[in-house]
Amino acid sequence: MRALQAVGIIGVLPLLACQTPAILRTARTLPEGAFDISASVNITNVSTDQVSVDGVVVTRDSDFTYPNLTPELLLNYGVSNDFEVGGKLSLGSGLFEANAKYRFVHAADGALHVAAAPSVAYRALFLVNGPVFTLPLLLTYDVSPGVSFSGGPLVSYAAYDVADTLEDDEADIGGNTLYAGGAVGVEFRTRRGFHIMPSLELQRSLSRSGEIEDLPSINLLFFSVTAGFAGGARD
Repeated sequence: MRALQAVGIIGVLPLLACQTPAILRTARTLPEGAFDISASVNITNVSTDQVSVDGVVVTRDSDFTYPNLTPELLLNYGVSNDFEVGGKLSLGSGLFEANAKYRFVHAADGALHVAAAPSVAYRALFLVNGPVFTLPLLLTYDVSPGVSFSGGPLVSYAAYDVADTLEDDEADIGGNTLYAGGAVGVEFRTRRGFHIMPSLELQRSLSRSGEIEDLPSINLLFFSVTAGFAGGARD
């Protein structure tokens, strides 16, 4: 019966893997009083490991890619030169997020930036709902006034409740999942405040708690392009 349950829920794994990219900005912070409005789109690859239940292989690994061209909208505001707050609305995945960024290293004549960027979000889809907590550590180096290399590790914890229409009498596929990963990207900026950043991010599920814990590990690979405008105060 457990094997039959596992086979039955493979089809809804894309819903349980509906994480969004966590690192779309650099460790650079906005000057006090400045704001930034951005939009981001991505192409997502989802892959799963082979599923075995009680030593029996019930499904092979899977791999598929889909474009997410419904933009994620980002708004950020500089509270001080090293601290900013903001929010993100992911229309395609029903995610509402509040976030902050604190830059605690600003060295190498201003070229090196290290920041923590915690966020708290809630996913409100018709079929999958629940909170998501994410903590990226951002590292950025300015190679010129208009170009920065950026990246860093991240952890994310997602708790999902699944609608009754996706559950059967034998199993509740809701639960809590811990993800870890990292990202790299390059940001290009103009003097007028416009910026664009292509980035590549990987997230992998490390552990899960819930009625069904032996789901396959999920790998999420995002190629994102984020573009926007920063205005207000200047350095």
